[in-house]
Amino acid sequence: MKRLLIVFLALTVTSVFAYGVDKHINLGDRATELKNEGKSRGIHPSLSEIRKMHPEFLLHKRDKTVHQGIRTRRNSLKECVDCHSTTKNDEYVPINAPEQFCSTCHQKVGTSLDCFSCHRTTPKEDL
Repeated sequence: MKRLLIVFLALTVTSVFAYGVDKHINLGDRATELKNEGKSRGIHPSLSEIRKMHPEFLLHKRDKTVHQGIRTRRNSLKECVDCHSTTKNDEYVPINAPEQFCSTCHQKVGTSLDCFSCHRTTPKEDL
């Protein structure tokens, strides 16, 4: 019983420290630019709320878009990709690639990232 308690406490303590860092490996080009300019505060709710609630936000937006036909630029997954994507050697790196914005958190919490089986992983280039 003591071993089980020790294992439980060890896992709890290490998980607390694992989430103590508020930095992503890569926020994305536009998101980093907005953050550095101090313009990112009005775009999202608090970071802790985004971390806890983003699956619910995405499902709510999905329902409004698909079922009700409400399509707004600000609440689209396309805008998330546009802001949080990065370029390397003048080419976009897929947002779900290792070390990119979405993947870093999903890897940390051990969840799958299946949005992009249907949605674009890079911004659509201007035609």
